[in-house]
Amino acid sequence: MKTTECNKVHFEENEKKAIIALCYEVILADGLVHPNEIKTLHNLKDKLGINGLIVKEAQKTTVQEAESILRNMSTTNKNSLARTLHEIAIADFHVHKKEVRLIIQTFKNIGIGI
Repeated sequence: MKTTECNKVHFEENEKKAIIALCYEVILADGLVHPNEIKTLHNLKDKLGINGLIVKEAQKTTVQEAESILRNMSTTNKNSLARTLHEIAIADFHVHKKEVRLIIQTFKNIGIGI
């Protein structure tokens, strides 16, 4: 498994919450939860130092709220987020069209040019 790029940049606590919220959305987009997706998510949480409180907050965060937070991130952090969402999407060895649509729409909404 690849090492996520997120550990090379600094994220604020609210950005971490938003990242985890979007990762959950990508995992759930195809209606199936694969063990490798969960493993990849746990690795990300460990690398970012995300605790249970942030996870609970992320579970209550809507996509719109997450995107609003992430829209203000630096380009470096947005690029790291893009790689992270890609890692989550490919973790189950299949990228579903719903995952692709969600990621593309997220990129558009937070200002990542595609």
